[in-house]
Amino acid sequence: MQRRFQQPAPTPVYRDGKDRVEIWDADDFDPWETLPGETVRAIRYRQYKPNGKVVEAEWLTDFPLRQVGSLALDHMAKSRGEIENQGFNDAKTRYGLEPTCHHEKNSVLLNYLLTLLALTIERLYRIRYLHRGTHAVRSAEQLCRLLWVWLSRPLAHNTS
Repeated sequence: MQRRFQQPAPTPVYRDGKDRVEIWDADDFDPWETLPGETVRAIRYRQYKPNGKVVEAEWLTDFPLRQVGSLALDHMAKSRGEIENQGFNDAKTRYGLEPTCHHEKNSVLLNYLLTLLALTIERLYRIRYLHRGTHAVRSAEQLCRLLWVWLSRPLAHNTS
């Protein structure tokens, strides 16, 4: 991707506040063996900050260029990062969770799963008692049963 995007000029180039953003975008890369589809779309992103700092990122997606433009995909990727950062920020500031001290495979996995379970239970509490959204109000018992159903659903078998 870097070699291919080295020569042509970025399109588009736009302003995001005081930052200058360059995007290279092509949707005709060949997929690898285990990836379904005929082509892969690759986006290279470079953002110049007023203080001279340069932020770069590269993304692969199956969204076709004709369906989702470069700028829209850029905003989607950034919003996903914001959602992740918000989750980590919530875990740290609201619950005092710090990165795990153990780096054994099972310790990291267990820590991660327990954290996700706690955040899911907290989310269910918010849905029930703060009632944000268009869903019907559910009792605590209904939410508990839904959680068990969602946790017990078998994963779809990968047939690829």
